[in-house]
Amino acid sequence: MPLCSPQQASKAEENGSNSFMHSMVPQLEWQMETTQSLVDSYVAIVNKTVWDLMVGLVPKTIMHLMINNNKEFIFSELLANLYLHGDKNMLMKESAEQAQRSRTQSARPRGSMDNS
Repeated sequence: MPLCSPQQASKAEENGSNSFMHSMVPQLEWQMETTQSLVDSYVAIVNKTVWDLMVGLVPKTIMHLMINNNKEFIFSELLANLYLHGDKNMLMKESAEQAQRSRTQSARPRGSMDNS
């Protein structure tokens, strides 16, 4: 049995639980800050990943598909038609400009080649 009145006992219990809660507050605050920091980091990573996918990967994928489809069309249709209907000897003949460019590049020393 307590030696004090019930009101004093309840005040003592409140003070005890308050001191317990007071000692827990810094730990809870630290845990909340840590959790908030982890959540913020996670959200930043997700946002960056989504941004990279939408801004970087999707346009690159579209360009890749367009270029590959055009390349396949050129090799399958256009080149076949060119070789089928064109004069093969004329297609294999080097133009005068290209012949001149080849001669000037082969006459230069090896280290002095430029992209002209």
